[in-house]
Amino acid sequence: MNRRDIEHDTVVVTGGTSGLGFSCAQRAMRDWPDLHAALLDMKEGRIEELEKEFGKDRVKFFKTDVTDYQSVQDSFKGTLDWRGGFSALIAAAGYATNKSSIETTPEEWRAMISCHLDGTFFANQAAGRFWIKSGRPGAIVNFSSVSHIFGWPRRVSYAAAKAGIDSITRTLAVEWAEFGIRVNAVVPGYINTPLLEEGLRSGRVDPSIREMHAMERFGEAEEIAAGVKFLLSNDASYITGEMLTIDGGFTPRRIPWNRD
Repeated sequence: MNRRDIEHDTVVVTGGTSGLGFSCAQRAMRDWPDLHAALLDMKEGRIEELEKEFGKDRVKFFKTDVTDYQSVQDSFKGTLDWRGGFSALIAAAGYATNKSSIETTPEEWRAMISCHLDGTFFANQAAGRFWIKSGRPGAIVNFSSVSHIFGWPRRVSYAAAKAGIDSITRTLAVEWAEFGIRVNAVVPGYINTPLLEEGLRSGRVDPSIREMHAMERFGEAEEIAAGVKFLLSNDASYITGEMLTIDGGFTPRRIPWNRD
């Protein structure tokens, strides 16, 4: 099986108009000046920022419910109509939870699983179908989480969904390698986002978690975006089925170190 480099022209980003998806799209477009971005999300969010920085011709929004199979198919078709193809997928759509396992309702469980597992698989499947049918190589980066690496109270549905994303990533990496398609995932720790800031203000996030990181700080969105861009690039041409943890040493440390 020969090496197949990718000339990136268009990236599809689920959850691309806010949060980490937005930062990933922005970083990729800055580093690859000819790259276009199809942003699949429920709301237009921060798309105007990308249009202002890169021009409206390089960015297009597709209203998408990633839990709905047909909605995902329609958005990928729209991307093909717009650009004729795409070379990369960043599956970043998702949300977190903080609720007792006992109190989690069936509706909340299903919503979490549907958003993360269904949404990730539907997008991966749509991308894989296009690349296999067209004979083009491609690169996918899914979004996992440190939440399932160890027992994390009040995260049961989120952790279960993210563990499933790891399985999707590994399985598709093996299944699609022969077609020149690489499938990897990033595993972020705590990242400075508006959601985290709100959690700290409201008391839902314990500020002492910062000191549980070996680097004793939260990460920045740009640091996750750099990892995603690397996995999409030809510098990662021999990497597939990998979960790249970017967490400032949160998972290896876990227990605060008393220097005294």
